[in-house]
Amino acid sequence: MNRTIPKAMQKVLGETANQLAKDMGFVKRERALSGSSFVAGLVFGWINDPSVSLAGLSQSIGNVETPIKRQSLEARFEQAETNPFLKAVLAASLEANIQAFPAPNRLLDRFTAVELVDSSIVTLPNDCQAVWPGSGGYGNAALASLKLSVRFDLKRGRISYLDLSPGRSHDTQALAHQAPLLAGSLRIADLGYFSLKNLEAVAQQHAYYLTRYKQGTTVYSLQGEALDLAAFLPSERGQRLDCDVRLGQKQALTCRLVAERVPNEVRDQRRQRLQETARRCQKAVSERSWALAAWTLYLTNLPKTLATSAEILLLGRYRWQIELLFKLWKSDLHIDEWQSKKPQRILAELYCKLIGAIITHWLLLLACWHHPRRSLRQAMPTIRALAWQFANSLGSLAALRRACDALIRALAKTTMDKSQRRPCTFQLLAALIP
Repeated sequence: MNRTIPKAMQKVLGETANQLAKDMGFVKRERALSGSSFVAGLVFGWINDPSVSLAGLSQSIGNVETPIKRQSLEARFEQAETNPFLKAVLAASLEANIQAFPAPNRLLDRFTAVELVDSSIVTLPNDCQAVWPGSGGYGNAALASLKLSVRFDLKRGRISYLDLSPGRSHDTQALAHQAPLLAGSLRIADLGYFSLKNLEAVAQQHAYYLTRYKQGTTVYSLQGEALDLAAFLPSERGQRLDCDVRLGQKQALTCRLVAERVPNEVRDQRRQRLQETARRCQKAVSERSWALAAWTLYLTNLPKTLATSAEILLLGRYRWQIELLFKLWKSDLHIDEWQSKKPQRILAELYCKLIGAIITHWLLLLACWHHPRRSLRQAMPTIRALAWQFANSLGSLAALRRACDALIRALAKTTMDKSQRRPCTFQLLAALIP
């Protein structure tokens, strides 16, 4: 890792960026401003300060020894080749396929990979509709939006796939969803990807799925009797159910239903969200939805010999790791915010911030992924503070490695504290599997 990541950073932001700039017409003749200096200056400038001004960005590019005036930089953002070039560099950063050595985890180690799949929407100004059309005027739906679909291997920290698609596209159209799975891997996906056909396809690849129950899915006993889940589930708090069921009339997909009654506080929060959604849609909350809000319900093809019901409930908590990834990208790197009203510059900022998100993720893998109590968000201020050092070190592999070593030393103690009231996943894992 100490050698792989510096080499990947240098190649993607150096050699590859320069070659793509020439191939795509961003650099038409030899000038002081190269594809590498343009991308590196912008990426690390926005990592250092997501709200940096145009003048600050020109200084950032100058910091990598290629001075550019603010007016010239503004003209570059309007150049037709700029955004296709930046998008191509983003694709190249994903093709580097950087991953960490798996951190020891006695639950996740049972699988060849643990793939989390989810998507997040970045709402764009209406002027970007021609490039990234949104859902188009239904309710509060934006006319322009970009959907980020991600498959994230939790064992190795690898972003296996990052698809950019129009906001109007369905989750299941993304490669993050459609790409094959390794035999023996576990797939944990959001409900946007739920269908019995999809679950069956996972099983046919000799892989495992874990998903929340989707309202409206018909559940049968193995004898073919339709089950009323609200009446079938135990009534006492803390009780747990683990039984084999069949899903759907046509597929008759056999799997395990694992359910646990949640604390009243969680139940009330869920019911409040149901009421808010019903109010927006001008519909009443069904009695079934109201009753099932008191339960956490999972469907899986994991055999009991591989995971107990308690372990399945714990595995379900890992789904939030991809939500935290999106939160880091939006709350810390501000990929959904920009300092301009010009569509071309907005898209350039978005692509550069996404490249920055990938580079930042590599640095997190390098510096703190191996620690089970890692806190990726607590590491961000340190990465931000060292952004200039990384930018200045791109020309020398030895200097880049020294910058990485400095980051490792700085993040050696960046870990989450234990909580008695709301135990973190690493605490629950230690208690469940000593």
